[in-house]
Amino acid sequence: MRSSSDGLKVVGALVIGAAAGAALGILFAPKKGSETRQDIADNAKKMTKNLKNKFQGQVDDLKDQVAKAEKFLEENMSNMKDTAEDKWTSTKNNIDHKIDNVKDAVKS
Repeated sequence: MRSSSDGLKVVGALVIGAAAGAALGILFAPKKGSETRQDIADNAKKMTKNLKNKFQGQVDDLKDQVAKAEKFLEENMSNMKDTAEDKWTSTKNNIDHKIDNVKDAVKS
């Protein structure tokens, strides 16, 4: 059989364990329901604000990229228009010159 001192050790260990558990429970006890709900609401607002800021930053970046693309296209369209006009003028002058040569050849 066990001695009474072994039983006391077990009871003592249980009491110490229960006291430690109670102390830890008090230290780590959750807040009141209203405080917990307020914390959840505050964290939700913070997360919403952070997401909104990140989204707005991405929207701003996208707007910048669109503006750069528009500028690029405008510049290139202008260059292409100028090139086409130059080629048209050159071709027209070349044709006019050939017509003049044919007229001169017919007159001679």
